[in-house]
Amino acid sequence: MTARLYSPGRLIGSFIATSIVLGLGWALVYEYAIKVLMREGHLKLQRLLEFDLVSTLWWRDFIALAFDLLIIIVAAIGTWWVVAHFVLEAREAGKWRLYYNSPEGRRDTWVPRLTAWQRVQHLWLMITFIVCAVTGMAAHLDVLADRATLLTIHVYSGIAMGILAIIHVVYYGVQALVAKARGESLREKFPMLEIYSIRYVKNLVKALIHPFYPRVKPEPYGKYDPEQIFEYWGVYWGMAVLGIPGVLLALYGPSILDGILWVMHWKEAILAITFILMVHMGYTHLRPSIFPIDTTFIHGKMPMKRVKEEHPRWAQELAGEAQEQTSG
Repeated sequence: MTARLYSPGRLIGSFIATSIVLGLGWALVYEYAIKVLMREGHLKLQRLLEFDLVSTLWWRDFIALAFDLLIIIVAAIGTWWVVAHFVLEAREAGKWRLYYNSPEGRRDTWVPRLTAWQRVQHLWLMITFIVCAVTGMAAHLDVLADRATLLTIHVYSGIAMGILAIIHVVYYGVQALVAKARGESLREKFPMLEIYSIRYVKNLVKALIHPFYPRVKPEPYGKYDPEQIFEYWGVYWGMAVLGIPGVLLALYGPSILDGILWVMHWKEAILAITFILMVHMGYTHLRPSIFPIDTTFIHGKMPMKRVKEEHPRWAQELAGEAQEQTSG
């Protein structure tokens, strides 16, 4: 007997929680990007039109203005993505949570999606990011504790995050070199590399349009959907733009290069916090079908039924691998 795969209570909960994270995200965007543009945008634009490329102040204004626009654009597209998938899944509220706990779900084949090491990395990143975000914002607002203590914790947490980044790059970089030496396809071994293709861009655009114009359908997703791929590579961007200036700021203070590095660090922090709040939380955990949390990052597995529905191309690849093993 198939389990009932709809929960009105979870739809309401998803709506409330999604509204909260989107609201908090836009509050940050308004306070640290939109208000800044309204207050200072015309003055910065006037200075930028002078094209004084040898001036560090010109570059500081350019980076600040570019980041403010980027924050607004990412927030707008992220909101579209989250709202679109909320609409798409409204009639399936609670679907996977109910399925996981049903007899059918317990009998299903649960496919490994994240290794133990990947789950450790996720936890490591999650803890260090939260600590950095809370201490950084608290130091800026001068709340919770004295500024020196907050910044000390912030720096040490940033160092821990940087160590994770180095380990991650070395670990997968070595795997990539070994695979390349063996003549293996890096695209097949590392599905995240799909971002470096026209196919990814087309699929992302189609996925954004599909919920409101069903005739436009994205191609079946592989192991990762467009948002997951974008978010993975976004971490690299964040690590570089936050981490490198962060190290120099810790060593030489916020006035280095007339504040260029401080602007980069601060604006990227706002962008990262906004994205995590609005898109990662709103889409990964709070969308109707999986609300209130996707536990895959805890146990690392996903039932085959969900794999077939959400990642059909990956399901085909798994079936092909199983067939090869059987015939071999």
